[in-house]
Amino acid sequence: MTISPFKTGVLIFVLLAFSGLPVLAQEEGPIKHRQSVMKAVGGHMGAMAAILKGQVPFKGDLKAHANAMAALAKIAARAFPEGSDFGETRAKADIWSKPKEFATVVQAFITESAKLAKVAEGGDMAAFGAQFKAMGENACGACHKAFREKQK
Repeated sequence: MTISPFKTGVLIFVLLAFSGLPVLAQEEGPIKHRQSVMKAVGGHMGAMAAILKGQVPFKGDLKAHANAMAALAKIAARAFPEGSDFGETRAKADIWSKPKEFATVVQAFITESAKLAKVAEGGDMAAFGAQFKAMGENACGACHKAFREKQK
């Protein structure tokens, strides 16, 4: 069986064109993972804010949202591996050039979200609201100001 020169050329083109896809997918994997984790964080923050503002009657869900935040904070600590500072990301280069400072704000996220989960156990809405605000300022806001590019 012989293959025409045209079909051979097409086959070579296809193989060369797609040969880099697995490598590209591996390189983009950490960024996509990080963005998914942060989107989940934003979703839980938005849901808790809606509950605290009285926009929805789901106070019983605060505990689940707070526990999810505590778990996501631990995941977020691993979501910025070396070499994931390229492509479409709002993560600033300072994350990798100032690792100690970044580790400090990530630890604040872990600490504040754990406090939020603990406060949620008690069911005190005022205490929950205060800790939600503290987490937003001391963890989320601190990280976003220092280590996240503004939306374009």
